Amino acid sequence: MTQIGFIMGLLVAPSLVVYVMGWNANRAGHLGLALVFGFTALGHFIRTGAMAQMLPPSIPRRHDLILASGLFEGVLAAAILAFQRSMPVGVITIGFLILVFPCNIYAAIRRVAFGGHSAGPSYLLVRAPLQLLLILWTYWFMLRRP
Repeated sequence: MTQIGFIMGLLVAPSLVVYVMGWNANRAGHLGLALVFGFTALGHFIRTGAMAQMLPPSIPRRHDLILASGLFEGVLAAAILAFQRSMPVGVITIGFLILVFPCNIYAAIRRVAFGGHSAGPSYLLVRAPLQLLLILWTYWFMLRRP
């Protein structure tokens, strides 16, 4: 579960720094979100085998899918920084977060030994709010019109 804490730190830390320095809060929101996706993208390449276990065995080429989704998350991180307030990037980000959540449910039910999923379904009590926070964060900083 330390992974969840680290993700929260990546998301919030830029906002705290920006607040203290008096800089643009919107930029901090984008930076935090990009850091989260950059971190999770890196995990796809470092822990490919463990992440592949989060997918049902019936899914073909699980390792390739993990690598492709890691690459996609890296591109998404860059797009969040490059295209702030971009409706398509925001919608794609939220869609991706919704699309991958069933993998977390499967991994928690199967108690996959990666990222806290071994705790079982109770892990979803932490993971689901985090996923919702990321969706709301994306909406707030990418889609909401001030």
